[in-house]
Amino acid sequence: MWYEKQRRFDNKGNRWHFVHHYQFEAGLPFDEQPSELYFRDDARSVFGMLRFERRKDNPYRNYETMVNKIMNNKKFRNTLVAPETKEVWSKNWK
Repeated sequence: MWYEKQRRFDNKGNRWHFVHHYQFEAGLPFDEQPSELYFRDDARSVFGMLRFERRKDNPYRNYETMVNKIMNNKKFRNTLVAPETKEVWSKNWK
């Protein structure tokens, strides 16, 4: 897992945190590997995950576009909310 250290803020000034989880399965090409992007708000009241079974299925080729959509589009973000991912944030990625 890789914690993104860049400070990210939504349009309302709220801070968001992101963690990438790249899975590597032997024998599969890079674009066929699954990937997950975990996110939470600074208040730890919203936890969620965006998962792609294959990296090449990611329609957000631009990472910035994907992150901004999660932070600023509440309707979209609500489809990704997963309170059970809260346990991911108890780890120390330093």
